[in-house]
Amino acid sequence: MDKQPPPFCIQIELTEGCNLACSFCGIAAIRDNGANGPENIRGKNSSPYKFLTLNLTTFIAKELIKVKEKYKWNPRIEMAMHGEPTMNPEYKQIVEIFRKYLPTTHLQMTTNGSGLLRGDLTLNIDSLMDCGLNVLLLDNYEGINICDKVEEGYLGNHPILKYPKDKKANPHRRRRSIDHDIVITQDIVVASKGNHATLNNHAGSSFPKNNRAEGKRCAKVFREMSIRWDGNVAICCNDWPGFYRCGHVSEGFEKLWQNKMFRAARKKLYHGERNFGPCNGCDALSYRPGLLPDLKGQKEYERANEHDNRIIEYALKEGPYSTAIPRPWE
Repeated sequence: MDKQPPPFCIQIELTEGCNLACSFCGIAAIRDNGANGPENIRGKNSSPYKFLTLNLTTFIAKELIKVKEKYKWNPRIEMAMHGEPTMNPEYKQIVEIFRKYLPTTHLQMTTNGSGLLRGDLTLNIDSLMDCGLNVLLLDNYEGINICDKVEEGYLGNHPILKYPKDKKANPHRRRRSIDHDIVITQDIVVASKGNHATLNNHAGSSFPKNNRAEGKRCAKVFREMSIRWDGNVAICCNDWPGFYRCGHVSEGFEKLWQNKMFRAARKKLYHGERNFGPCNGCDALSYRPGLLPDLKGQKEYERANEHDNRIIEYALKEGPYSTAIPRPWE
């Protein structure tokens, strides 16, 4: 395969760190907040925080315009990853910047909702939608009751949909720029269907590694690019510490997406070879992996050779982007 088609999705980390520390989350792999112990419960925070800046946001947005115009990129933007986005004091301005430069792009924010409760809830949500957000996706963590407070306290006109109960609520369905939905997804611990119903071990950051996915393709390096708060890019969102370094957004998106680090990983993962770096023992399963590496599954990647293996060693040798905290099973 000569060239990988553009990603479906660009994930952007507004905040590294969270006001919660859920037991199924990989946050404890980068935050020494007591979450490694048996006392770990939802509600224990994982600060201090690191934030995406407005300057970097503007740079990313402008770079996305370039690849959209020159290489026909058209990814949706998902603001989430390794922390709570509404802890970033400039989260509304960040959405506004992306909408300014990308007027037709689907913009989504995945949040536990806690930052929305600071001040006037309705004003916070409505102003966020006015900034250009299409989908405000609220993770409903039972026992925290933040989503209950949002449902009870929101007095605006934007619809509140339940996923997966309401088929129209699918947060990944691309919206028009004029569409604005509030979506509450079922708690992932109890969910049995939908795109948010499967827990995985986050490459060993949330649960011990295992061989459940051994021999199976992973679609993430073919469909997603995950940008950390400082512009660094690791292999995927499940690599919480960022062990497998792919580069930085300053290189340019097309150059970064086609580089040797991503390409070597794609060769391995196209053939279900998860025997390297954070992928070794990761049990994340992909949706419709038969349609890889292109949109219709008509092309293929050759198997990794010794040169590719050396590139993988190079991507791993400097260590993680974030300080890695050993888990109890490590």
